[in-house]
Amino acid sequence: MTTGKRVYAPRLAPAQRREQLLDSAQRVALDRGFHAVTVDGVARAAGVTRPVVYGLFADRAELLAVLLSRAEQRALAQLAPALPPVPGPEDYVDPDALLVDGITAYLSAVRDDPDTWRVILLPPEGAPPELSDRLTAVRRDVLRELRMLVAWGMERRGGAALDVDLFARAVLTLAEGAARLLLQQPDSYPVERFRAFTEDLLAGLVRA
Repeated sequence: MTTGKRVYAPRLAPAQRREQLLDSAQRVALDRGFHAVTVDGVARAAGVTRPVVYGLFADRAELLAVLLSRAEQRALAQLAPALPPVPGPEDYVDPDALLVDGITAYLSAVRDDPDTWRVILLPPEGAPPELSDRLTAVRRDVLRELRMLVAWGMERRGGAALDVDLFARAVLTLAEGAARLLLQQPDSYPVERFRAFTEDLLAGLVRA
């Protein structure tokens, strides 16, 4: 009887191997929950031995910490186009277009990198407490920037005076809800559907 040889992953530079292991860890978390993200589990998923994982991560705790940090950094980088700086008084920017483009940029990022955003918006079972802490901090920062944009947009747009804080919170809640629908049912809730809805919603608000 012939015994097959074990197939090992090809050699990679340390930086490439690190990303491969993090990708494998993320896939394990999304498929089976964070409790399954172990050195053994990640090594098997990546087709490498345990020493390869230990050569880049001290232990499971470090692997999880780096995985969460990477998801947070990617999400923040992808959020940047959705939260531009508040336009100056000399800039002519339509506030409605700014909001529509921001929602579109955010949801496009979610569509294009669904695994990162599943970790952020639909945390798998067994997510460590530090993930919740990170997300709370990120959400607080996003809300602060959103308030400034909303305050500028309401002043520039005119019309009925609305509570800036509540309006910013409503925008954030609706955007996150839209992103979750997109992740769960991408065919029924594409980016274009939300863009059209946002345009229709703003068209129904009377300007000064």
